[in-house]
Amino acid sequence: MTLVHNWHLGRTMEYPYFESRPKQQFAAVFNINRCIACQTCTMAHKSTWTYSKGQEYMWWNNVETKPYGGYPQFWDHKILQLLWDNGNNPMEWYTSAEDMDEKKAPYGLYNGDTIFELAKTKGLNQMAVGYIPDDKEWRFPNIYEDTAASEKVNYETEAAKESSELPEHKRWFFYLQRICNHCTYPACLAACPRKAIYKRKEDGIVLIDQKRCRGYRKCVEQCPYKKPMYRGET
Repeated sequence: MTLVHNWHLGRTMEYPYFESRPKQQFAAVFNINRCIACQTCTMAHKSTWTYSKGQEYMWWNNVETKPYGGYPQFWDHKILQLLWDNGNNPMEWYTSAEDMDEKKAPYGLYNGDTIFELAKTKGLNQMAVGYIPDDKEWRFPNIYEDTAASEKVNYETEAAKESSELPEHKRWFFYLQRICNHCTYPACLAACPRKAIYKRKEDGIVLIDQKRCRGYRKCVEQCPYKKPMYRGET
């Protein structure tokens, strides 16, 4: 492990490789305020990239309704639970003036363990903590679409049964658009024992070299966003 600066966290963190930045960084911006979850982007992406045999369950682009929805189901709850149950440091943000820096810490300072740091402190034989979703969790990409919740609802087991009442809006949901984040410090890249994953120098896109891949699924396990997907047909 080496130390790299993560401006999202506002601090240095441990990562298996030295910091290496691309010449430019690809980015996609979704306007959450304008999105109505029509799924046009989802279907366009599906019909272009993942229409072949063995890719039936794959949705590289998806729009899910939060707080219930998720593809794979409860991907965010599960990775946060792993950090919460096993972390040595509290998952807290410090946002005082002294913790903020326009360039190095625009969001303040995150004190909790990262998936890389937790794997090291727990002595796990892997680069990051994670899990592999089961088949059922991949099966319903639009589960709980447009299902509202309140602060008192158990997100995993209950659904809202009452309509909103003015002037208080006790029921709420929002749409979250998701693609591969092409991370600055990709967990999938760190996890791969074959070194089949790389970040392209010219645009920062994270790619998988199919010739080197042997299907160990370490990338699926250790990516917190579950965007690498395994195709058994190849």
